[in-house]
Amino acid sequence: MTDNPTPVQARPAGGRWKVLSANDIYGGVIGTVFASATLAAIPVGQAPSYSALWVAVSVAIAAVTRSYGQHVSTHEVNSETGFWRDLGSSMLTGIPMVLASIPTVVALWLAHIFAWRDDVEGPDGLDTIGFTSIILLMNAALLFGWGLLAGRIGGYSRWGALAVGVGNAGIGLVVILVNLMIK
Repeated sequence: MTDNPTPVQARPAGGRWKVLSANDIYGGVIGTVFASATLAAIPVGQAPSYSALWVAVSVAIAAVTRSYGQHVSTHEVNSETGFWRDLGSSMLTGIPMVLASIPTVVALWLAHIFAWRDDVEGPDGLDTIGFTSIILLMNAALLFGWGLLAGRIGGYSRWGALAVGVGNAGIGLVVILVNLMIK
């Protein structure tokens, strides 16, 4: 009988959490941040439908640009499948980025349907929170979730994944602070 404790075995990266690829997580984080930054850049007082259109178009253009840029920077002339087939495959890598913007776009359309007001600065200098601030907070929460999921997929403990989630949410909070400073 030995007094040596049984060594703790490291958990395999991902384990049961490995449901999304690295590209899916990357696209989710970038799409959510890009949707937040686009929303924050839209001047106060614009209709939520206008904001939804700008967010959707901006994220879609960014996803196409990213996918195309990735393709042209990695494609080789001697590829077995050819330039156009590889381009089609590369364009699919932007889908997670577009999907990640859907909660923002849907929330903006709901704000439009229910005539929810945007943030307003009152005569006393105090801000009344409207759809922009609430949606940016929602996106910060989504970024926390993306970070938590990425941490678990990466094999981090619950506490480690929580730290990654908090770091991601911090990105969302920076967007909110920049939004407050700009407007």
